[in-house]
Amino acid sequence: MTSASDAPSPPPIESPATGYVLVALVAIFFGIAPSFAKLAFDGGAGPVTLQFGRFLLAVFVLWAIVVGRGLVRPVPRRLWPLLAALVTCTALASFGYMTSVAFVPVPLASLTFFVFPLMVGPLSHLAGHERLTPLRLIALAIGFSGLAILLGADLRGADPIGVALAFGAGTCVAISFLLTRQLSSSLGPMHITAIVTTGCLVIFTAATWVEGLKLPTGALPWLGFGVNVLCYVVGLSSLYGAIARLGSVRVAAVGNMEPVISVLTAGLLLGQVLGPYQMLGAAVVIAGILLMQAERIRRSAG
Repeated sequence: MTSASDAPSPPPIESPATGYVLVALVAIFFGIAPSFAKLAFDGGAGPVTLQFGRFLLAVFVLWAIVVGRGLVRPVPRRLWPLLAALVTCTALASFGYMTSVAFVPVPLASLTFFVFPLMVGPLSHLAGHERLTPLRLIALAIGFSGLAILLGADLRGADPIGVALAFGAGTCVAISFLLTRQLSSSLGPMHITAIVTTGCLVIFTAATWVEGLKLPTGALPWLGFGVNVLCYVVGLSSLYGAIARLGSVRVAAVGNMEPVISVLTAGLLLGQVLGPYQMLGAAVVIAGILLMQAERIRRSAG
């Protein structure tokens, strides 16, 4: 669930090798998270409880980093509406993506969710931030054609609710790019994330209080719950370290391995595999995303 492709791109510092290790951690931990969420749900964990655990740990870790590194800055009053919107998008994205795997196979959920890099271009164009170039239009057409192939195939257990949750989550991530871009001129990205995760924790604390804790039962579901929570924190923390060393464009390009890792993990851990037509659709989706990122790299180099 990376969000590097439209984040500010500071000049790379320190060791690039360390940056690539960190971006590998981002792809791995975000990539395996949905399969472990599925294990937790199969053992009775509630989607709201899982989100409460994810954001509870994230808040403690992120604020420790932000305060420890002296990154706290005053927040102008004019930014609070944007932050509130970003909190809403982040909460919906995390809930929608993780919960979708309770309804549809992880590979389908991951690939449906991961079309969000394709949505950023049209949304940025509508917002007046970037021009929608011909190459981006081609990438957009390719990516969504792959998604159509994927969804049109006879996938086992393709519940429309799960597909809608995953696609809605991806849409929320795409919108969050635009919000983050407007906020980043006044606040650092780590500080923004600490504030936003705190807002999400408030939302899911209230939701958990209303619904009650629904914890998993059994060793394997508890493993799934704990690993999923840890994945979110490690992935998010590694993301910013990678951006600082490599820049956001290179991080986003390498981070495209995330859906591939999700599909592979689902096959190994859950036995959820794609058939030939689904694999074709998945390949076309990833090709569209890679083409979009190639255009970003070309534009950045120019």
